[in-house]
Amino acid sequence: MNDSELDAIALEVVRRLKEASGQLRDAKLRAVARGAVGQPAGRPAPVSALSVQPLDVSRARPLEDISWRGPRMLAAWTPAAGARRVADFVDHTLLKPEATRKDILKLCAEAREHRFAAVCVNPGWVELCAGELAGTDVAVASVCGFPLGATTPRAKASEAGEAVSRGATEVDMVAALGRIKGGEWAYVEDDVRAVVEATRGALVKVIIESAILTPEEIVKASAVAKLAGAHFVKTSTGFHAAGGATADAVRLMRLTVGDDLGVKAAGGVRDCATALAMIGAGASRIGTSSGVSFVGCLGPEPLSLAELLKQPEAHAASCRSGTCAVPAGGQPY
Repeated sequence: MNDSELDAIALEVVRRLKEASGQLRDAKLRAVARGAVGQPAGRPAPVSALSVQPLDVSRARPLEDISWRGPRMLAAWTPAAGARRVADFVDHTLLKPEATRKDILKLCAEAREHRFAAVCVNPGWVELCAGELAGTDVAVASVCGFPLGATTPRAKASEAGEAVSRGATEVDMVAALGRIKGGEWAYVEDDVRAVVEATRGALVKVIIESAILTPEEIVKASAVAKLAGAHFVKTSTGFHAAGGATADAVRLMRLTVGDDLGVKAAGGVRDCATALAMIGAGASRIGTSSGVSFVGCLGPEPLSLAELLKQPEAHAASCRSGTCAVPAGGQPY
């Protein structure tokens, strides 16, 4: 994929989101930058295959009536048929460098109790988590190149491969952020592909640190992650001074990767109102240390999407009161 092809994708996706003062008026604009995956390395796809094509609405998954969102995009971020628990979206996260064994055991116990999608920990705790969560459906996720993304592709691949060998089934890698800002897209693709190839069978999430990127850079980074074989794109580490996830960034990422990849919102998602806004924008996972609070507010039982995605402001009062807020002393992730 060359720079002009990436530019075409980025400009078209951003244009669609800005149309009519940022609202997608026409249901036929449920489109994604398709065609960017499946091309052999080193063989650019034709521009026609990379352009954003209208989606065949007749083949789209059924949509819940989530009228508060206004004009709706394809609900690719979650299976629209059937109810979902809020816990199904949560990567229960503890990445503080000072986390102790006791902290990690508590994290795993909470994940088992609430049946979260995954725990997300630093590499040194992977083996402990794998043992604690054996026999459950809770995945063990670890990180590589964290939190700067500035190590080499070989170093990231080695770190990710070791995490998988110790029991991780998911890896959240930090992309080469300086190369993204510098427009070195071939390097970014090679960086992601090195981790994907080193973790065959594991799910790879690519952290692009969206708060430091322009809309065009968010789209390009997401498209390149998709091309390199990643399974998710993720907004943030939660450690960058520029900030964490925003609904606008999630929406851009979802529109770019379409129905093929997951989108994980992380960084600053501490209450139900924010989590619901991220899910409504297209997030299929939420990286947070506040998942227990989310379950306490929204309940442990499955809810229809229409119920789960009620207007986030409906939960704002309880969130402000502390019912859904990050516990005192909790981590800023």
